[in-house]
Amino acid sequence: MNLRFWERKTEKRSMLSQPADWFVNTLNNVFGYQTKSGQAVNNTTALSIASVHACVRVIADGIAGLGLKLYKDDGVNRDQIIVHYGTALVNEPNPYQTKYDFVKYMTSHLALTGNAYAFINRDVRNIGIELHPIAPQYVTPVMQDGLLFYKTTLAGYPPMIPATEMLHFKGMCGDNPLIGLSPVVLHAETLGIDLAAISQSAGVYKNGVLKFLLTSDSQIKIDQAGPLKKSLDDVIDGASRSAVMPNGIKMEKLSLSPEEAQYLETRKFSSEEIARIFGVPASMIGASAGIKSSVEQEYQDFYARTLMSYAINIEQELARKLLTENDKLTYYFKFNFNSLLRASANERADYYNKGIRGGWLSRNEARLYEDVNGFNGGDEYLIEANLMPSSQINEYMDAKIANLMATADKNNNPDGVNNQTIN
Repeated sequence: MNLRFWERKTEKRSMLSQPADWFVNTLNNVFGYQTKSGQAVNNTTALSIASVHACVRVIADGIAGLGLKLYKDDGVNRDQIIVHYGTALVNEPNPYQTKYDFVKYMTSHLALTGNAYAFINRDVRNIGIELHPIAPQYVTPVMQDGLLFYKTTLAGYPPMIPATEMLHFKGMCGDNPLIGLSPVVLHAETLGIDLAAISQSAGVYKNGVLKFLLTSDSQIKIDQAGPLKKSLDDVIDGASRSAVMPNGIKMEKLSLSPEEAQYLETRKFSSEEIARIFGVPASMIGASAGIKSSVEQEYQDFYARTLMSYAINIEQELARKLLTENDKLTYYFKFNFNSLLRASANERADYYNKGIRGGWLSRNEARLYEDVNGFNGGDEYLIEANLMPSSQINEYMDAKIANLMATADKNNNPDGVNNQTIN
């Protein structure tokens, strides 16, 4: 990439005819992206949609609930590292958030906006000691003199932060590789349709569902009709608890259901579409029931594809920014997916049993997958006695025949004395 060309592009002065990205993003964050449905879509309005909120929550809770640990792999052994500056930092990122809170906060922004940022506070040794998350609307990645910086507009932080001092988890990128694309922006029209359906549905419930017709065998005078209508409307709107109906007045309910107006059908389609946008099975957000076997497969795909991509994204950025150059050679962060990928206890037990009996998994390795401490002797690999390489079968059979021949003069004495030599 021609960095000079990149710099000339990013250093252009902002004009009203060609406003800077940060200015446009600020306006969109406040007023929302105007859609053809007439609805303004931004992060706040998008989260008001139950399906969007559910998708973000499922992803964030899924990642935050995994065990994030530091490991050392020297090419021979892989060990979990307990005492290390990296472990201390991820376990307690700052004074006001737990490890779970921090990971959930960052993953929520990553899922919703395509970007998540955290300022790295370092000590005199250049070791990270605190991680302070910054909402994406306050951060803009920029290139200056061929180096990446993060321009911040949040009080209390430097206006320009070097890339080495900022964690940046980003999703799928478009033309600009420095910033992730926001699903809210990309699918604003889809979300706008759902917001419009919600608004129209609310109007139907208020004005469309509860409709009544007042009839009488005798003529209702105009001066009577007005008070009767107002009295009934007050009860419907909640302004009054009861209404008095004159003798001979009959009331018939005229209802226009949401199903007849196809609002609920629209909402259902939108929920399934939103689930696809975020890579979440529709059954996980209540948009589809499905059958048990397919739901289980959907969950496995969700763990292996959607959550795994988030995990790798976070793991690599943590290692790149938090570990020293020397530690990067052997240390790495990793989420523990083993229990999730084998959700059933019976399935996990069967997997471990086959691995241990097959000789490619030790008992301590199986315990490590379950976050259980190992024991002395548990690192030794076991093999089944009746399994052997085919090349040794002849030697084994010869030894077995020789052993049988050596004991051929012995048998079980029917009188009760066993293994006596026959004279």
